[in-house]
Amino acid sequence: MVAPVSKNIFESPWEVKETPGAATWKYLDISGEHLGLRLEELATGDTSSTHHFHTLEEEHVIVLEGEATLVLGVEEHLVRRGDHFWFKAGEEAGHHIVNRSEHPFKYLVIGERKEGDVVFYPEKGVVMVKALKWKQYNFQQLSKPNRTES
Repeated sequence: MVAPVSKNIFESPWEVKETPGAATWKYLDISGEHLGLRLEELATGDTSSTHHFHTLEEEHVIVLEGEATLVLGVEEHLVRRGDHFWFKAGEEAGHHIVNRSEHPFKYLVIGERKEGDVVFYPEKGVVMVKALKWKQYNFQQLSKPNRTES
C-alpha cells in the first residue's frame, strides 16, 4: 500500500517571513509538485507580496477570514470572507494584497507550478526566471510592438 503525502494543517508549524513592507507574513505550504497550495495570514498592515504577475501560472485566492485590499494593476478592491478571485496567466496587471483592517486576514492561494514561468515585478523593474533556478534580472520596459503591422 502506498501512503499519501499529507500534512495536518492544524498541527503543522507555519513559516514566518518578512514582507516587502518589513512586516511579517505567515504561511503554511501544502503544495504538491504541479499545483501550489498555501494557507496565508496577514496581520494588520502586512502585504502579501511584492506587486507582480506571472507569464505562465494562473493563481486563485479564496478568502477564509477577515477583509483586506486587493491591489490589481492600479485599482484597489475590498475583498472579504468567502470571496474568490483569480489572476490569469500572462495578464500584465500586477497584484498583491494589503491588510488595512484591524483583524488578521486569512486566505488560501492555489496556483500552478510551471518551471518555465517568468514573474514580473513591474514596480521594481525586476524579472524572475524559474527555469534559471529562480534567478532575478533587472529590466527596462520598452514600448510594445504594433502587432497589426505586416
